[in-house]
Amino acid sequence: MAAIPTDLLDRIRSLERQVRALMGSANTRPAMDRVKGGNVVITDGGQLSVRNSEDEKGAELLYIGQSPDVFPTRPGGRPQSGFLLRREDGSVALAVRTNAPDIEDQQSLKIFDHKSNVILSDDPAGEGLARPYIPYPLPTPADESHWESTGSTEWTTLYTGYAIVQHPYLHCRIAAGGDGEVRLRVDKVPVGPSGSGDLAFTAPVKAGFDAEVTFEVQARAARPGSTVRCSPRALYGVKS
Repeated sequence: MAAIPTDLLDRIRSLERQVRALMGSANTRPAMDRVKGGNVVITDGGQLSVRNSEDEKGAELLYIGQSPDVFPTRPGGRPQSGFLLRREDGSVALAVRTNAPDIEDQQSLKIFDHKSNVILSDDPAGEGLARPYIPYPLPTPADESHWESTGSTEWTTLYTGYAIVQHPYLHCRIAAGGDGEVRLRVDKVPVGPSGSGDLAFTAPVKAGFDAEVTFEVQARAARPGSTVRCSPRALYGVKS
Protein backbone atom coordinates (compact mmCIF):
# COMPACT_ATOMS: atom_id res chain seq x y z
CA MET A 1 0.00 0.00 0.00
CA ALA A 2 1.31 3.37 -0.94
CA ALA A 3 2.30 5.60 1.93
CA ILE A 4 -0.21 8.44 2.58
CA PRO A 5 1.18 11.59 4.10
CA THR A 6 0.06 12.14 7.68
CA ASP A 7 -0.99 15.73 7.05
CA LEU A 8 -3.40 14.56 4.32
CA LEU A 9 -5.11 12.12 6.73
CA ASP A 10 -5.43 14.91 9.27
CA ARG A 11 -7.05 17.13 6.67
CA ILE A 12 -9.54 14.38 5.73
CA ARG A 13 -10.48 13.85 9.40
CA SER A 14 -10.90 17.60 9.86
CA LEU A 15 -13.08 17.79 6.77
CA GLU A 16 -15.26 14.94 8.07
CA ARG A 17 -15.74 16.77 11.39
CA GLN A 18 -16.73 19.95 9.57
CA VAL A 19 -19.25 18.07 7.39
CA ARG A 20 -20.80 16.43 10.49
CA ALA A 21 -21.00 19.80 12.24
CA LEU A 22 -22.59 21.39 9.17
CA MET A 23 -25.18 18.62 8.89
CA GLY A 24 -25.99 18.96 12.58
CA SER A 25 -26.47 22.70 12.37
CA ALA A 26 -28.68 22.31 9.30
CA ASN A 27 -31.03 20.08 11.31
CA THR A 28 -31.11 22.40 14.32
CA ARG A 29 -34.00 24.90 14.41
CA PRO A 30 -32.78 28.36 15.42
CA ALA A 31 -34.37 30.10 18.42
CA MET A 32 -37.37 32.17 17.34
CA ASP A 33 -38.07 34.01 20.61
CA ARG A 34 -35.05 36.32 20.79
CA VAL A 35 -33.60 39.11 18.73
CA LYS A 36 -30.05 40.14 19.62
CA GLY A 37 -28.46 43.26 18.29
CA GLY A 38 -31.14 43.95 15.69
CA ASN A 39 -34.65 45.20 14.98
CA VAL A 40 -37.95 43.59 14.03
CA VAL A 41 -39.39 45.53 11.10
CA ILE A 42 -42.93 44.94 9.77
CA THR A 43 -43.87 46.88 6.62
CA ASP A 44 -46.34 47.02 3.74
CA GLY A 45 -49.50 46.46 5.78
CA GLY A 46 -48.06 43.73 8.01
CA GLN A 47 -49.43 43.19 11.52
CA LEU A 48 -48.28 41.98 14.91
CA SER A 49 -50.92 39.94 16.77
CA VAL A 50 -50.81 38.15 20.13
CA ARG A 51 -53.63 35.71 20.98
CA ASN A 52 -54.31 33.75 24.14
CA SER A 53 -54.61 30.50 22.17
CA GLU A 54 -53.76 29.08 18.73
CA ASP A 55 -57.45 28.70 17.99
CA GLU A 56 -58.63 31.43 15.61
CA LYS A 57 -61.49 32.07 18.03
CA GLY A 58 -59.04 32.88 20.80
CA ALA A 59 -59.10 36.39 22.21
CA GLU A 60 -56.64 38.78 20.56
CA LEU A 61 -54.75 40.43 23.41
CA LEU A 62 -52.45 42.69 21.39
CA TYR A 63 -52.70 44.02 17.86
CA ILE A 64 -50.46 46.47 16.03
CA GLY A 65 -51.16 47.12 12.37
CA GLN A 66 -53.88 48.20 9.99
CA SER A 67 -57.57 47.70 9.30
CA PRO A 68 -59.78 45.67 9.57
CA ASP A 69 -58.72 45.03 13.20
CA VAL A 70 -58.04 48.75 13.63
CA PHE A 71 -61.44 50.05 12.58
CA PRO A 72 -63.05 51.94 10.99
CA THR A 73 -61.18 52.49 7.75
CA ARG A 74 -60.39 56.00 6.55
CA PRO A 75 -62.37 57.70 3.76
CA GLY A 76 -62.03 55.93 0.42
CA GLY A 77 -61.29 52.60 2.12
CA ARG A 78 -57.76 53.63 3.07
CA PRO A 79 -56.62 51.46 6.00
CA GLN A 80 -56.07 52.95 9.43
CA SER A 81 -52.92 51.93 11.30
CA GLY A 82 -53.15 51.72 15.07
CA PHE A 83 -52.74 49.82 18.31
CA LEU A 84 -55.17 47.71 20.40
CA LEU A 85 -54.59 46.12 23.80
CA ARG A 86 -57.28 43.79 25.13
CA ARG A 87 -58.02 42.02 28.39
CA GLU A 88 -58.30 38.24 28.66
CA ASP A 89 -62.04 38.42 27.98
CA GLY A 90 -61.42 40.25 24.69
CA SER A 91 -62.64 43.69 25.83
CA VAL A 92 -60.50 46.61 24.67
CA ALA A 93 -58.43 48.16 27.47
CA LEU A 94 -56.31 50.61 25.45
CA ALA A 95 -56.42 51.84 21.87
CA VAL A 96 -54.67 54.28 19.55
CA ARG A 97 -57.06 55.04 16.69
CA THR A 98 -59.77 57.43 15.53
CA ASN A 99 -63.36 56.28 15.88
CA ALA A 100 -64.60 58.70 13.19
CA PRO A 101 -61.86 59.15 10.56
CA ASP A 102 -64.22 61.00 8.22
CA ILE A 103 -64.61 63.90 10.67
CA GLU A 104 -61.70 63.36 13.10
CA ASP A 105 -58.50 62.70 11.19
CA GLN A 106 -56.11 62.74 14.13
CA GLN A 107 -55.88 59.62 16.28
CA SER A 108 -56.11 59.72 20.07
CA LEU A 109 -55.05 57.48 22.92
CA LYS A 110 -58.00 56.02 24.83
CA ILE A 111 -58.21 53.88 27.96
CA PHE A 112 -61.47 51.95 28.52
CA ASP A 113 -63.08 50.50 31.64
CA HIS A 114 -64.64 47.02 31.73
CA LYS A 115 -67.90 48.36 30.28
CA SER A 116 -66.15 50.00 27.27
CA ASN A 117 -66.51 53.53 28.64
CA VAL A 118 -63.66 55.88 27.72
CA ILE A 119 -62.19 56.92 31.07
CA LEU A 120 -59.06 58.65 29.76
CA SER A 121 -58.29 60.18 26.38
CA ASP A 122 -56.00 62.86 25.02
CA ASP A 123 -57.44 65.58 22.83
CA PRO A 124 -56.94 64.75 19.11
CA ALA A 125 -57.43 68.38 18.04
CA GLY A 126 -54.96 70.00 20.40
CA GLU A 127 -53.06 69.45 23.60
CA GLY A 128 -54.14 68.12 26.97
CA LEU A 129 -56.95 65.81 28.03
CA ALA A 130 -60.25 65.10 26.35
CA ARG A 131 -61.43 62.88 29.23
CA PRO A 132 -61.92 62.95 32.12
CA TYR A 133 -63.53 66.37 32.40
CA ILE A 134 -61.83 68.11 35.30
CA PRO A 135 -63.60 71.23 36.58
CA TYR A 136 -61.82 74.02 38.38
CA PRO A 137 -63.31 74.78 41.79
CA LEU A 138 -65.28 78.02 41.61
CA PRO A 139 -63.98 80.82 43.85
CA THR A 140 -66.40 81.65 46.66
CA PRO A 141 -66.67 84.61 49.07
CA ALA A 142 -64.14 84.63 51.87
CA ASP A 143 -66.41 86.80 54.00
CA GLU A 144 -68.93 84.56 55.82
CA SER A 145 -71.50 87.33 55.78
CA HIS A 146 -71.79 86.81 52.02
CA TRP A 147 -72.46 83.06 52.30
CA GLU A 148 -75.95 81.76 51.70
CA SER A 149 -77.79 81.05 54.96
CA THR A 150 -81.08 79.80 56.34
CA GLY A 151 -82.93 79.93 59.62
CA SER A 152 -85.28 77.08 58.70
CA THR A 153 -85.13 73.89 60.74
CA GLU A 154 -86.08 71.95 57.59
CA TRP A 155 -83.50 71.01 54.97
CA THR A 156 -83.18 73.96 52.57
CA THR A 157 -81.29 74.04 49.28
CA LEU A 158 -78.81 76.94 49.29
CA TYR A 159 -76.69 76.00 46.26
CA THR A 160 -77.41 73.93 43.17
CA GLY A 161 -75.42 72.93 40.10
CA TYR A 162 -75.07 70.38 37.32
CA ALA A 163 -72.28 67.94 36.45
CA ILE A 164 -71.36 64.95 34.26
CA VAL A 165 -70.26 61.94 36.29
CA GLN A 166 -66.83 60.56 35.33
CA HIS A 167 -65.75 58.79 38.53
CA PRO A 168 -67.38 56.25 40.87
CA TYR A 169 -66.74 58.36 44.01
CA LEU A 170 -66.74 62.07 44.79
CA HIS A 171 -64.83 64.18 47.28
CA CYS A 172 -66.77 67.06 48.83
CA ARG A 173 -65.75 70.02 50.99
CA ILE A 174 -68.25 72.51 52.37
CA ALA A 175 -67.33 75.38 54.69
CA ALA A 176 -70.06 76.06 57.25
CA GLY A 177 -70.71 78.34 60.17
CA GLY A 178 -73.47 79.25 62.58
CA ASP A 179 -75.74 76.84 64.41
CA GLY A 180 -76.92 73.95 62.24
CA GLU A 181 -75.78 71.29 59.81
CA VAL A 182 -75.14 70.88 56.08
CA ARG A 183 -75.28 68.05 53.58
CA LEU A 184 -74.92 67.22 49.86
CA ARG A 185 -77.56 65.65 47.62
CA VAL A 186 -77.08 64.13 44.14
CA ASP A 187 -80.31 63.96 42.15
CA LYS A 188 -82.24 64.48 45.42
CA VAL A 189 -80.47 61.56 47.13
CA PRO A 190 -78.22 62.41 50.13
CA VAL A 191 -74.57 61.45 49.54
CA GLY A 192 -72.10 61.19 52.39
CA PRO A 193 -72.74 62.34 55.95
CA SER A 194 -74.38 65.52 57.17
CA GLY A 195 -72.64 67.53 59.82
CA SER A 196 -72.25 70.78 61.69
CA GLY A 197 -69.25 72.96 60.98
CA ASP A 198 -66.98 72.40 57.98
CA LEU A 199 -67.86 69.19 56.14
CA ALA A 200 -65.39 67.02 54.16
CA PHE A 201 -65.96 63.47 52.96
CA THR A 202 -65.43 60.97 50.14
CA ALA A 203 -68.35 58.73 49.16
CA PRO A 204 -69.92 56.85 46.20
CA VAL A 205 -71.57 59.24 43.78
CA LYS A 206 -74.54 56.86 43.22
CA ALA A 207 -74.87 57.64 39.51
CA GLY A 208 -73.78 55.88 36.32
CA PHE A 209 -70.84 56.88 34.16
CA ASP A 210 -71.53 59.89 31.91
CA ALA A 211 -74.80 60.60 33.72
CA GLU A 212 -75.87 64.24 34.04
CA VAL A 213 -76.69 64.90 37.68
CA THR A 214 -77.85 67.77 39.86
CA PHE A 215 -75.90 68.67 42.99
CA GLU A 216 -77.59 70.40 45.91
CA VAL A 217 -75.92 71.82 49.00
CA GLN A 218 -78.50 71.94 51.76
CA ALA A 219 -78.54 73.30 55.27
CA ARG A 220 -80.91 73.45 58.24
CA ALA A 221 -80.79 75.40 61.47
CA ALA A 222 -80.39 73.50 64.71
CA ARG A 223 -83.35 75.20 66.40
CA PRO A 224 -85.87 77.99 65.79
CA GLY A 225 -84.20 81.37 65.89
CA SER A 226 -80.75 80.08 64.96
CA THR A 227 -79.01 80.50 61.59
CA VAL A 228 -76.64 78.27 59.60
CA ARG A 229 -74.57 79.46 56.64
CA CYS A 230 -72.30 77.62 54.24
CA SER A 231 -70.16 77.88 51.10
CA PRO A 232 -69.17 74.96 48.80
CA ARG A 233 -65.39 74.72 48.44
CA ALA A 234 -64.76 71.67 46.24
CA LEU A 235 -66.44 68.78 44.41
CA TYR A 236 -64.04 66.35 42.76
CA GLY A 237 -64.61 63.02 41.07
CA VAL A 238 -62.20 60.45 42.52
CA LYS A 239 -61.45 56.73 42.36
CA SER A 240 -63.28 54.14 44.43
